[in-house]
Amino acid sequence: MNTRFDPEQAETRHPNPIGSPPVVETATEARQGSWGAPVLKMLIAGLILAMVAWAGAEWYGQSTAPPPEQTATPPAGSTTPANPNAPPTANPATPPAATPPATNSQSGN
Repeated sequence: MNTRFDPEQAETRHPNPIGSPPVVETATEARQGSWGAPVLKMLIAGLILAMVAWAGAEWYGQSTAPPPEQTATPPAGSTTPANPNAPPTANPATPPAATPPATNSQSGN
């Protein structure tokens, strides 16, 4: 079967050949397809398949989840200081003193 296009063997296809009366169609007749039961069936089937896939993913996720006693975090302690009127032990506005750079004995310096 030849699948290449050969312009010498091409048929002249024109929806309204010259000399013929124009084609008059209503909007419903001009549509390629119509809405109805087949479209509704496909939409419902797609929704059902999506729900089945979602349920399968939920089931798989619950079967592979660790037990709750492994994921529980201990309760946090109190974040308020024991003595709120005590002065800070270090001045946070003063940066720490700079340390001299460490020498590398393998670099040859």
